[in-house]
Order: sequence, then structure tokens, then C-alpha cells
Amino acid sequence: MANSIHYAMLAAAGFPLRPGHPEAFRDLQHAAMWADGWMGLMAFAGAWGLWRDRSWGRLFGIVSAAALILMGCLDVAFFAQHGMYEQLDARMLEMIVVDTWAFGVGSWLVFVLWNDQRQRFDGMH
Repeated sequence: MANSIHYAMLAAAGFPLRPGHPEAFRDLQHAAMWADGWMGLMAFAGAWGLWRDRSWGRLFGIVSAAALILMGCLDVAFFAQHGMYEQLDARMLEMIVVDTWAFGVGSWLVFVLWNDQRQRFDGMH
């Protein structure tokens, strides 16, 4: 949900561009809102399913975590392609923190949810 809050704050501010950032960065941020909405929906469904102890909750949680990782990959690829890591202003440092968080938390969630599902499946045999 932290990622959703981050993009909501950007949208509320009108997706401001910093000096030296390409106009395409605003387009990326607009597109990321839709991907982030999907991720948030999957996270909500996953949380609901896990709270109700349903196996599909883990599946939706993994889908959400994978979306988080993908969004981090898209950011890193875009920033590298446009040379945006060469100008480490406050916005880029913020994005490095967001993307590091996305990779770390997303990977951790996939591991935890998959491992839990595997242990449940192994316990059935």
C-alpha cells in the first residue's frame, strides 16, 4: 500500500517534473498509476483471502508482489535508458528508495507466500 500512497501523492501534485527530467517521465508516472491500481487491487484481494485463511489469498498476494517487482524493474530500466541516474536530485533519490523497497518487499512477499503455500501442500500428503 505504500507504493499506492506514493503514486497518489505524485498524482495530487500533478506529476511534477524536475529540471532535466524528460517529459516521458510524466507519461511513465501516469502509466504506473494504472499498474499500481492493479497491484493494489491484488494486494487487497490477497489480504482478504489470507485473513479468511483461503488458499487463493496467497495466489493474489504473489500476483501483487510480482507486480511490485515488475514496477521496480520498469522504473530502473526507464531511468537508466534516459540517463536519469546521472543527476541524483531529491526526486531520483526518492525513486531509488522506492525501487529498492519494491524489489526487497516484493521478493520477500513472493518467498514467504510461496513457501507457506508449499508447506501447506506438503502437509496434505
